[in-house]
Amino acid sequence: MIAIVEDDRGWEDYYRQLLADYDLKCFHDGLAAVQWMDQTVPELVILDILLTGPTGFAVLNEMQSYPELAKVPVIVVSSVALPEDELVKYGVWAVFDKGDMMPQDLLKSVQTALERGRNGR
Repeated sequence: MIAIVEDDRGWEDYYRQLLADYDLKCFHDGLAAVQWMDQTVPELVILDILLTGPTGFAVLNEMQSYPELAKVPVIVVSSVALPEDELVKYGVWAVFDKGDMMPQDLLKSVQTALERGRNGR
């Protein structure tokens, strides 16, 4: 299961089309995602940083406070410039800018992260 945390419906539709072969659970705010992850550990999280309610950083902080969630690979897709070295401490697998992301690059990153996660990172 891939958790997608994105408050823009257009991007949600984009992910649903691009990742149609995967089992997806979409959330429009960080709080709903965190509440769901309290009960379910996804295989991968695709996360926007600018969200309605708790930000993507709040989601990352919450994930780090639970050992099982801290192991889940996270792909950040955001329109905000983010220092990748800072995101490493959150276990972020990859960072993509919404403005210049290529679909095949995101898809390859998802495939690699899932494979790596299944093999124990």
